[in-house]
Amino acid sequence: MLSLLTGAAVNCLLILAGTLIGCLLNRKTLQKIGERIFEAFGLLVCAMGFAGSSQLDHIYLILASIIIGVALGEFFDLDGKFRRLAEKLQTLFTHSKDKPFAQGLIEATLLFCIGSMAIIGSLEAGINQNHTILITKGIIDGISACMMSMTLGIGVGFSALFVFIYQGTLTLGASLLQPLLSADIIAAVSTVGNLFLIGIGLNMLKVTKIKAANFLPAMFIPIMYALICHLFIK
Repeated sequence: MLSLLTGAAVNCLLILAGTLIGCLLNRKTLQKIGERIFEAFGLLVCAMGFAGSSQLDHIYLILASIIIGVALGEFFDLDGKFRRLAEKLQTLFTHSKDKPFAQGLIEATLLFCIGSMAIIGSLEAGINQNHTILITKGIIDGISACMMSMTLGIGVGFSALFVFIYQGTLTLGASLLQPLLSADIIAAVSTVGNLFLIGIGLNMLKVTKIKAANFLPAMFIPIMYALICHLFIK
């Protein structure tokens, strides 16, 4: 069981290492450089989202997933709950108001959790015990955490906890639901995730203020659809 979580664990350790390096490098002379790199990274995130969502072969399932998932996220106010949790963590672990702890935690968690590598990597680890994608993602996340923490501080590092829970749950779930996860279902989940990745990139560029956390349930609607079909439509 523990071997299934190897990729998720390595991913989180690399996020923590990148955050530590970024915080150590955070000096007045380097902060402006970090801000510019952060903006460039926002453009890269948008490009990744556009590239990953370019295939809309299952448009009706994707559309239904967005409508139902976003409605659920908004109804339960996931973004608000996540933000309040981040503020509580800030109170517990730091007394400084200079760094946007909550912003760093939220943006980093969403960035590291939403995207095709997080989804497909977790599914690959759960189904085939292959951790290559998650470890590769961990290297990218570690570099990203370093860049983000130079601007947003230590809150970025706390995202590792949520990344481990998220990717670990997906990995364990994939190992249990392996017969239901066809290539079409995985493609639909990945496409929905990449659409929301565009929103995260726009938020990083301060173009929008999208409540991306409220979009998370939409990524699981295709899996629920597959489960319902399996149980009731033979």
